[in-house]
Amino acid sequence: MELPERLRGRLDQMRAMSEAGTITEVVKRAVALYDVLLAAIRNGRERIILRSTDGTERELLIP
Repeated sequence: MELPERLRGRLDQMRAMSEAGTITEVVKRAVALYDVLLAAIRNGRERIILRSTDGTERELLIP
């Protein structure tokens, strides 16, 4: 897949952070997560809250 250098660099960082074997695996995981998030929004769960292990919460906004 042809990607701009900046995006390829970011995907490489994500691959290393997630210990994925390939950039393709990173993209597959990202698409799967995006699908779950969109389905939650479509099913009436309009707010998605990310909670860290210390209890800090952040709302995820998806336009």
